Amino acid sequence: MALIKYDKFNTLNDSKTEWRIRVRAQSIWKGITRSTGEFRGYNILLFDDSSERIHAFISAQLAPKFEDELDEGDIFTVENFKVNVYNGDETSRAVRYEKHIYFTAETIFKKNTSHGLPIPYHSFDLFRLQDLESMKTDNRYLTDVLGVIHDVPERINYTKGTDEKSHVQFTITDGKKSVKVTFFNAFGELFLNAKEKCTELPIIIVIGSGKISEYKGEVYITNFPATRFYLNLEHHSVKALRERLKAEDFYQMDVEEEVIVAVPIIKVTELRNLKPDFDKDQVCCQVKLNKIDEKRNWFSEHCTGCGAMVKFVDDEYKCSGTNCGRVIPWPDKRFSLYTLCSDSTGTIPIIWPNNEIVRLTGKTVYDVEVDEEQVGDASKFPPLLKNLEKKNYQITIHLTKSNIKEGCGVFNATTITEALESSATHSPAANGVPQVTETVLPNEIHAVSYSSSLFISNTCVETHYLIILKTPGKESNVQLNSPPTITSTNKSRPRNTDEVVKYNSGKPGSQPKLKSIKIEKV
Repeated sequence: MALIKYDKFNTLNDSKTEWRIRVRAQSIWKGITRSTGEFRGYNILLFDDSSERIHAFISAQLAPKFEDELDEGDIFTVENFKVNVYNGDETSRAVRYEKHIYFTAETIFKKNTSHGLPIPYHSFDLFRLQDLESMKTDNRYLTDVLGVIHDVPERINYTKGTDEKSHVQFTITDGKKSVKVTFFNAFGELFLNAKEKCTELPIIIVIGSGKISEYKGEVYITNFPATRFYLNLEHHSVKALRERLKAEDFYQMDVEEEVIVAVPIIKVTELRNLKPDFDKDQVCCQVKLNKIDEKRNWFSEHCTGCGAMVKFVDDEYKCSGTNCGRVIPWPDKRFSLYTLCSDSTGTIPIIWPNNEIVRLTGKTVYDVEVDEEQVGDASKFPPLLKNLEKKNYQITIHLTKSNIKEGCGVFNATTITEALESSATHSPAANGVPQVTETVLPNEIHAVSYSSSLFISNTCVETHYLIILKTPGKESNVQLNSPPTITSTNKSRPRNTDEVVKYNSGKPGSQPKLKSIKIEKV
């Protein structure tokens, strides 16, 4: 019997429709328009005997013709279909491939039971957990990941309107990075039921087509209609991770040398006289906040979508962003203070940012607005912000092109640290000759420690300590701060390419329980 020739995915193009492929359907899901609930059609993740993957779509009009044949895991032959190239703005794509196929009225789709080249049971495009940080704002693709279930999954029930909802939260790790996972509603229930049937511990999970998102600055993996999970799957990548679990240093974080960029500390007069060839984009100044401009509003209003400032035009808030421009019914409010700061050499205006004011005061704009002692009838400048005056600070300033080359004298702060109190006036008018006094060394050091920052897997762990120095008849507290860490980088590593393996349903063996990670202060 003559062999039937099938086309490879890399040969498909839009020049014709007479194509023939032999594939396995790994996942099948419905396309539903979220806003209207309209059924748009069926999506299928297909892969062939080379583990090459492609996305197929059956429109709602053609769905009745094919839906009785749609079964995940089966092998099919597909003939006479259309090939399209993504135009670039599609989101939540399950396959990172530029082509996808469309069924037409002439498409032949049937299960294949004849002999042919073996097709694996699963095909994944696995990414390392530490790569997900760079994907959290890219909504074009869904992602496959692998990890050990690190903790006991927690089911949380809640009510949304009149509907009862739930989600299941847990953490996965590959020994170098940990990431949180949230499965919602029925998908979370399905996961819990499957987990109860697992006898091999710890459980290793493969999440196919997971949605990478961000919540409060932290990376999360959540489920999408295309998402599937596999527990203790017989797959070469799972076997490799279970072998690594046996190593004593499995949970040792891959901490690489931190790159510290030195930020020069300069005087105000030097800042005002920077040369056009100055090659730093950040500097530090040790100054005193002499005055906050109370005539200007102490907060600014921003677009809830893109974050750009909004303008009040024709009784509406309109976003000023170049690519946005929409009307915002209720803009976001953020602190913005125009301040005058001085050292012994001069005074400069510095704009203080929202995040640093929130950190220093412990309050947001909304907290201040609801406090009548702060704003009264909304015409009073908040005393909470007024209390920031007459104190010394170390301020990191971001230098723009207009500051360096165009002589702009208004500067923007990025980080603000309260400095030690000093008897100096930090006023340019105080030009007296400084007095030299004898330095008295302490006779006894009661406690010694310091303030430090350490980056572990892109997470900054900051520890605060205090030094108490005892001198005869007098104690003084001296706080030491390490230089601010501006950037920290991790070297990228190429991810391993998935290889084709034959499915094996052998029984897994038992493994010791997962060790807990305990981080101690040194």
